[in-house]
Amino acid sequence: MYINTKCLLSIMKIKNRLFLNGEIKINQSIIFDSKHSHYLATVLRSNHGDSISVFNDSAEFIIKLEAIDRRKTVGLVVKKISTVKRVSPLTLFFSPIKRTPTEIIIQKCTEIGVSHFQPIIMEHTQFKTFNIDRLKTIAIEAVEQSNQISIPKISVPIYFEDFLKKNNDSIVACCLIDKIEKMNDVFLSSNSKITGVLIGPEGDFSEREMKLIRASKFITPISLGNNVLKSETACIIATSLIKEYSNYA
Repeated sequence: MYINTKCLLSIMKIKNRLFLNGEIKINQSIIFDSKHSHYLATVLRSNHGDSISVFNDSAEFIIKLEAIDRRKTVGLVVKKISTVKRVSPLTLFFSPIKRTPTEIIIQKCTEIGVSHFQPIIMEHTQFKTFNIDRLKTIAIEAVEQSNQISIPKISVPIYFEDFLKKNNDSIVACCLIDKIEKMNDVFLSSNSKITGVLIGPEGDFSEREMKLIRASKFITPISLGNNVLKSETACIIATSLIKEYSNYA
C-alpha cells in the first residue's frame, strides 16, 4: 500500500505517525493542536529537527519539527512519501456489545484492514449505546500504529431489517448452526468477491433472523469451526480470514 520508505525513515529519525484531518502540502507550516503537541513534546520527548510522519485521508508526508512545546508544536512539511492505494473494501456488520469488547473490535479489525464498521441492532442485542466519537479515535490510533493511511468509516447503528433492505453485496454470516459451509469452501466456490462479514450478538441470531439470512440472495451462512467464540473473537477471526483469502483469490 506504500512506497518503500524504510531507508528514508531511518535516515530522518522518524519519531512516529500522526493523523491530521485536513489538507497537507509540501512546504506548509503545520501547527499541531494541544493533544498532538503534548504527545510530541512530553510523551515522545521530541527535539528540534526531529522528523515525524503525518497523514490525511489521501497521502502521507514527512514533517520536520521546528518548535517544540507541549501546548504548541510547529513543523514544516518537507516531503510526500506515499499516497492512498485503493484496496478491496471490507465491511464488518456486527451487533454492539459491551464497551471494552466493542473497542477491541474496532481496534483490532482496523489493524486487519476493515474499511467500514456497521453496527446492527438485532433481537438478541443487549447493548444499544454506541460512542462513535470515541470509537473513531480508537480507529485513528490503530491506523497510525499499523502503517495504514485510510481511516475506516464507523456508522450509526441500524436495525437488522434495514440492513437487509439496503444491502446487496456479497456477505458471509458467521453462524452457530450445523451443516453449513466453512469459510475456505465459500471462497473456493464463490464467483463473487466477499465484501462484508456479518457477526451476530451474544447468543447468536434469533430463529427469525436465521430464516431471513437463509432466504437472502446476498448472504451466505458459514461456520468458523466447532468452538463457540465470543463476538469480538469471531469478528477478528472472520475479518482476518477474509483478508487472507482475498490476497490469493
